[in-house]
Amino acid sequence: MGKSVISAIGTAARVMNASALRAVDYLRVSTEDQTKGYGIAYTGKRTTAHILRKGWNHVGTYTDEGESGTLPWEKRPGATEIMDLAVQEPRPFDLVCVYETRAIGRQNRVFWEWVWKLQDLGIFVAVVDEDIDNTTEDGEARMREKANEAFKELARIRKRTQGGIQEKAEMGGFPGGQARYGYRIANKGHKGEQHLVIDDCDGGEVCSRTDPCETLHEAPILRTARQIAVREKGNWRKVALCLNAEGFVTRSGIPWTHANIRARLTDEDLLNARYVFRSAKNAQLRPDGTPVWGASTTLELPRIFTEAEVAELRAATAKPQRKSPVVGRTYTLSGRLVSPCGQRYVGGSPADSETLHYRCSGKAEDYAGGGSCSCPQIYAQGVEEWAWKSICDLLGDGDRLRTLADEWVGTTAKQQVDYSSRLASLDQKIAEKDDTIDLMMAVAAKQVTRQGLTGAAAEEAVEKKLKPLYEELEQLRRERAEIEVWQSEATKADQRAKDLQALAQTASERLDTFTKEQQAEWIVLLDIEVKVLETPPPMHRGLACPIGEWFRANQRQVPTLCDCTWEQVVELEGFPNGGVAPRQRGGLAPRTVLEAFLKKARTGVAWPELDAENGSTGLIGHWKRWSASGRWERVMEAMKGCDGGPVAPRHPLPQLEMTGKVRPGVILAVGGTVREHHAQESDPWAAAYCSSGRPSPADGRSST
Repeated sequence: MGKSVISAIGTAARVMNASALRAVDYLRVSTEDQTKGYGIAYTGKRTTAHILRKGWNHVGTYTDEGESGTLPWEKRPGATEIMDLAVQEPRPFDLVCVYETRAIGRQNRVFWEWVWKLQDLGIFVAVVDEDIDNTTEDGEARMREKANEAFKELARIRKRTQGGIQEKAEMGGFPGGQARYGYRIANKGHKGEQHLVIDDCDGGEVCSRTDPCETLHEAPILRTARQIAVREKGNWRKVALCLNAEGFVTRSGIPWTHANIRARLTDEDLLNARYVFRSAKNAQLRPDGTPVWGASTTLELPRIFTEAEVAELRAATAKPQRKSPVVGRTYTLSGRLVSPCGQRYVGGSPADSETLHYRCSGKAEDYAGGGSCSCPQIYAQGVEEWAWKSICDLLGDGDRLRTLADEWVGTTAKQQVDYSSRLASLDQKIAEKDDTIDLMMAVAAKQVTRQGLTGAAAEEAVEKKLKPLYEELEQLRRERAEIEVWQSEATKADQRAKDLQALAQTASERLDTFTKEQQAEWIVLLDIEVKVLETPPPMHRGLACPIGEWFRANQRQVPTLCDCTWEQVVELEGFPNGGVAPRQRGGLAPRTVLEAFLKKARTGVAWPELDAENGSTGLIGHWKRWSASGRWERVMEAMKGCDGGPVAPRHPLPQLEMTGKVRPGVILAVGGTVREHHAQESDPWAAAYCSSGRPSPADGRSST
């Protein structure tokens, strides 16, 4: 016997024993409802009164104020909190009370998935305004009937509204909403007479013929912008800067950005003086690509630009096609790197870029001339390798990894609705309805025969009597088809969770071989976030340091120069005066040169900075001579047995900190940090926490 059935039996037993049900009320209202006075306070009073009237114990209230009824419960905080409590053992309540069915959801699937999931857990739902609940089969049938009526009424209202708008557009009138930029609505408020006109100062409805016009008209802004765009040959940032300098602002009252003014001036509807109602890019579409609520309709508008001005604008702003970004490259941390400026780093490099990088989104100006952050780019491969190494360190324990994946799958399963039982119930009802129709058909045939009807008249009379039953049967079949679709989608989501579980069975043995796509999947699963704790060092763009490249190519550490080793070098190369004095005035001693080379290899310091530190301007010349003559190779061979350290990375990383969590509730407080730019190593990850928030017993460390 299933757990949900046992829970339902237990709840029913409490009812039979006259034990009061424990009820919580769920209060959701949309913004529209609140303006009509049906806010949280209004509905809360009525749900509370209903709970008291029924003799239930009121044990809690959960609210979603201003949340749309079209959103699934997982995206509403109050509804999600109820469901999180509902899966607990023992359950803290037996029934959820709402004021009306639309409080649960304004769409069929949104409504039923929440109600059914609660029902599977043995928790009932009560609706106040209809005084119905699903504690009985009759109550559940009434709830289904009332909910379906509400959904149908909403669909009818939407169809009538959209039909009226469509008719208005087809007759050439303005269908409503905001006017297109550069135009205003004439005869506003006069039903059937509204249309768009150019937003110029004409001394009419908006302006005064006697006083200076203070209205910021949109058509003159567009004309000015077009002239600047032609003059600046499509430099849109300069266009925006000029508009802002002249005090022009957007319709919302903020300064212009280059993207905003470019979108306005290159809009094909503006250039062709038209308004495409229900265009493919804006309308709600069917699977075949046609608009749901009516055919696309084009309204002709008066021209703001002449055809010659449009041609001039097109010619001036035509740009050669840019090289596209790298195709197929997965940036595993895109949007998950938090910049010191508070924005997020995103991945994206030009196709001809040799080094892939992350770029701070704060680089984009809020408006032209508004300033932007100065965060340097971050080397993509370096930060991704650091992050994945940290994840591998944590998840290298196979048992722990499987536990996390199992918990993920288990929680996903708890959130799934038992569609199979609903489909089985509908199949039974459809079969019963078919039997009822067969029986009623025989009865109706006898009735029309007694009435003396024959032929077509008899058939018509029988069809009329059976029509309500056929409609009910068709409704049941539609419901079944709809639930089959929901079940299919839920099965795909469940399969994805199981795929992750299967992946975890072998992942601990091959985490370091994962592709970028697999890494990205686990980073999402763990909800990884990396904070950049300091301003990143500038990303190197020029030629790579030749000294560092030598150590990387030869897989050598950078040796430490000591007096004993230097004596060997002096003897090998025959440096006069022990190699500690310059050979000529203003020069550098050979030992100073070698120490400078080794420092550059260890730290990646730039040549100019190294010259300034040593009071020289020719260290790069020394390197070229040492390298060309073979001296560098001989000296390095002499120092082969010396202790040393790692070579500086080609692209040093800033100090980083990582956090993550597994969505069912296992939180990972990740303390991995790059302590030294050249080391690129992370500390051990901090303790994992269970869903209760207490440290994992296996770790024993306190929270960081």
